Amino acid sequence: MTSDAFHAQTRQTSHDLRSGSASAHGDSIPQLENRSYGFKELAALYFPNIAPASASIRLKSWIKDNPELLHVLDETNYHLTARILTPLQKDMIVQAFGSPF
Repeated sequence: MTSDAFHAQTRQTSHDLRSGSASAHGDSIPQLENRSYGFKELAALYFPNIAPASASIRLKSWIKDNPELLHVLDETNYHLTARILTPLQKDMIVQAFGSPF
């Protein structure tokens, strides 16, 4: 898959996530779906303006620089080479760094 195709897919996914949740006032509040995410997919949401591979490297660096997060992720059998994040692992990352939206 080319980088342009990946960005188009990421933009569509971001749009789907935004339109999937609304507040009581009818405003759209972006939220991540409760599902497994590809590491590169989640990284691209945090860093949408750089190449997915670079985004993945940057997110991995953030995780390595946060010993508390790395410790709780290790308890879920997370490895720095993981390509898929469980919903729990995704939630831990979002809790540590905030929503990518």
